[in-house]
Amino acid sequence: MTSPDGHDDPHARCALVNVGMNLREALAIMRRLPDSTLSGHSAAGPAGDPPAGSFAIDFWQTTDAQGIRRTSALRYSGGTIESADCGRVDVAPAVPSPLKED
Repeated sequence: MTSPDGHDDPHARCALVNVGMNLREALAIMRRLPDSTLSGHSAAGPAGDPPAGSFAIDFWQTTDAQGIRRTSALRYSGGTIESADCGRVDVAPAVPSPLKED
């Protein structure tokens, strides 16, 4: 999808991705490689539920003309999409206040 200003919008594309979709299909919808990827392993619970396994989360970030940063993320395991979080506004980190002199 293209935004009104003609630029590619990964967040609008992310909204087209469904849980249970094949990763290759999801990446084809996104039309570009992610900006970053986080991979990890989940541990099994005390009774073995849920089973341990590996997962990855791909991230796409944009910053608009007003400086608002948005992130879309696709979490997947075994080549299947487990969740999609699309167009989340990133909260800017707090700016530390200057030290006060007593």
